Amino acid sequence: MKVNANFRAFAGINFDAAKYIPSPSNGVQRFMLDRIGSEKARATTIVEFQPNSKFPEHEHIGGEEFLVLRGTFKDQHGAFTKGTYVRNPIGSKHTPWVDGDGCTLLVKLLQMSEEDHLKQPLYISIDNKGESTDFGSVLDLYHNNVTGEYVQMCWVDPGMDLPVDDACRNGEELFVYNGSLTMDGEDYSTWGWLRFPVGVSSPKRTLLKAGTEGAQVY
Repeated sequence: MKVNANFRAFAGINFDAAKYIPSPSNGVQRFMLDRIGSEKARATTIVEFQPNSKFPEHEHIGGEEFLVLRGTFKDQHGAFTKGTYVRNPIGSKHTPWVDGDGCTLLVKLLQMSEEDHLKQPLYISIDNKGESTDFGSVLDLYHNNVTGEYVQMCWVDPGMDLPVDDACRNGEELFVYNGSLTMDGEDYSTWGWLRFPVGVSSPKRTLLKAGTEGAQVY
């Protein structure tokens, strides 16, 4: 299966709950943002766990990272509430489940480099806005000097531009955790997703800014 599989091209999509696709596990469904492969795939996905559902034990052969969007996600390592960022290293395993509140995640799979230095899971609760910037504030979640990967949560004030820096030129993926972004007449609301390719300077990217209520962007 291929969804937005051309990483040399811009991709952008707004979330639509009507387009959820059932997974092989009962009570778990997926809204696919990008994907290359079948069940063991390089993928970026919004995953909904319906109340009291579970997913069988699995190994993260290429790593996993996720952001809890709603509810509480649980596995044998702990309980992770809305606003928690989790990064599980290559080779890690877990057996997820949720209780009666259900849960929704943004999940990335099979995307980590073999040069990723993380050996133990990383858990960060996003309970502060980090450091102030000209456009709002930034909280650093993960950084790898070897691969050049940055993971951040940004709070962008209403109408402010989201600036382009050197890290963006290595490719950039943005997820609207809350609020909205606008770019050249296109609006990306809560749970909207944008991906910009490596090494391509898109004129539209310089037009990207927060909507009238601001944006919290992962």
